Amino acid sequence: MELHILHTNDVHSELERFSHLATRLRARYDELRAQGRDVLCFDLGDHIDVSNPLSNATAGAINAHILHTLPYNGWVLGNNETLTVDKREWARLAKIAGIPLFCSNLTVPGLDDDVDGNLRNGKLYEFAGVKIGVFGVTVRYEKSFATLGIEAEDPLETAWRVARELRASGADLVILLSHLGLHLDQALADEGLPVDVIIGGHTHHFLDGGEYRSGIWIMQAGKHAHAFGHAVLQINAKRRLESVTATLVYTDAQGVADRHVVEAMDSMQEEALMWLDHPVAELPVHLSHSLFGESEIVNLLCDELRSELSSDLAILNGGVITGGYLAGTIRRRDLLAICATPMRPVRLSVTGETLLRLIEEGNQEQLVRRQGFGFGFRGHFVGRLHVSGATLYMAQTTATDQQIAPRVLRMEIGEETLDPERVYTVATSEYVALSPMYKALRGIEFSYYAPILRAFLGRALANPQRVIAAQKPRYHWV
Repeated sequence: MELHILHTNDVHSELERFSHLATRLRARYDELRAQGRDVLCFDLGDHIDVSNPLSNATAGAINAHILHTLPYNGWVLGNNETLTVDKREWARLAKIAGIPLFCSNLTVPGLDDDVDGNLRNGKLYEFAGVKIGVFGVTVRYEKSFATLGIEAEDPLETAWRVARELRASGADLVILLSHLGLHLDQALADEGLPVDVIIGGHTHHFLDGGEYRSGIWIMQAGKHAHAFGHAVLQINAKRRLESVTATLVYTDAQGVADRHVVEAMDSMQEEALMWLDHPVAELPVHLSHSLFGESEIVNLLCDELRSELSSDLAILNGGVITGGYLAGTIRRRDLLAICATPMRPVRLSVTGETLLRLIEEGNQEQLVRRQGFGFGFRGHFVGRLHVSGATLYMAQTTATDQQIAPRVLRMEIGEETLDPERVYTVATSEYVALSPMYKALRGIEFSYYAPILRAFLGRALANPQRVIAAQKPRYHWV
């Protein structure tokens, strides 16, 4: 027999492009069904991205409505769903989509006791007498999940347990739906996970043709609705997988948009636009932004973080914000326009010596002008490190390799000069704490805080005194 699997992953709310992808996905599905073929269709997670205003305004409901219009059999929640959508919304989104979740390692409030809700034990499909076991796992961020009250088991341990249980339940073939990323999918294959196929996401790999590794087929269909995957599984009379053909079907962005997807988007447009139009602050002055220099708007966010997290200092890279504001009314849409990141603040403790190394590192031009990526970064360039609670006197020096290197001449914290041996508390972002670019913080422990950075920025903009204080420069170059 022949089983066809259609799969999407990491759409990241590229909804306009997805409406064109959906045209080809629906046509392929309808063609296969018209031929009497057996077909399964799954989304592997990160369909939602709250940097999209419509997804943000509807808490992902617009994405769920779109999924409902297409012949999906299931959905794996990715890290964008788990980290940026309130866990209390997950059940609502699944019900809007009208499809079960495949998250074996995740507790989904309100769904785990529902046979058609979150299929923690997977599901057995039967086609022509062949039993196909399907289950899913998603990436776990222990510190973030603990802060948000999300209960999740180790995805690797869960994968082994559920795969064995499905085999014991009579599954002839087992398919893992994974939002772990290609490297972990490869590791599971190399370790001999008892599955036949891994359909993945998270790392945005375009695996045209798939990857056959350690006896297991691994598939992934890129990112941002540029393609969907179509796998054809040939199963022999002994109910064993004989061969696999895996292809990517690329989106025709100039083609016709899927009518049902467009209607789903239009149905929520008015509600979303009203939410986005809500005012959050009346700004008394212009707040500047610089791609590579010091930005008043980033200073403002630093000041708010230092106050709210009760820290000695706050430090952020300038690229976390992508624009400034003129004086006047600031609305939710304006907040999202310049601070689209879903990242959260963290609090850590470091010595004064480490602070000096971090500041010098974060002012190196090759880092400042580097394109940012990962850890929720939604800007363009990494940008210069900004500070609150300190005044910096800096100079450009020539290093031994003839490269220009920044050097801290003096760093004042309040009325005191920084003490290299003293331990200071610092509010920053998970990007600064986790990015390998900032070697000074490598291995430093930290604590997460729940509200995203944009929420702190909104509060700060509504505080006129804090806005005025943000105009005071923190760097003095000599």
